[in-house]
Amino acid sequence: MFHKNAALGDMHRIQNWEVADPTALAALTLAPADIGKIAYQLAPQDILFLVDDSPATWVSLKSAAGGDLTQVIPIACSDEATPLTTGTAKVTFRMPYGFTLSAVRSSVTTAPTGSVLTVDINENGSSILSTKLTIDATEKTSTTAATSAVISDSSLADDSEITIDIDAVGSTIAGAGLKVYLIGTKT
Repeated sequence: MFHKNAALGDMHRIQNWEVADPTALAALTLAPADIGKIAYQLAPQDILFLVDDSPATWVSLKSAAGGDLTQVIPIACSDEATPLTTGTAKVTFRMPYGFTLSAVRSSVTTAPTGSVLTVDINENGSSILSTKLTIDATEKTSTTAATSAVISDSSLADDSEITIDIDAVGSTIAGAGLKVYLIGTKT
């Protein structure tokens, strides 16, 4: 992981090691100077903080944060300026891994006016939402929608085909710059 300081234009490493699994973590050669450093473990996914080098004692930041590391998969569904139009499969992609959804949201750069913008998310042709994702007229985000989206299928399979449909656009101004965000954890 890296942190970019945009004002300075430089990169700073915010982890000291990236390891494949607990066996690789245990194989690290540690010294007292390593106390306070961070390791990113790929499987199972975790961020660990070294509190002692002999014996190696790691504290899981994932557990400290209350569970799995939340990930966001952002999907651009249009360009930034062209008015949105309704239609199925406006975007199609395959899930890069299994994923358990905890939330979905959407945003636009130009707000719809006159009526609500409605979006559906499908896995292998079936909607994963029992109440579709909406952005209210004059708003730019679904987080302020009068009706929240309800996820009916939270388990997205590895390599499943995901499509994004636009079911309704603003009646006066359609809206533009649609993004959809899948929020959850890798399974």
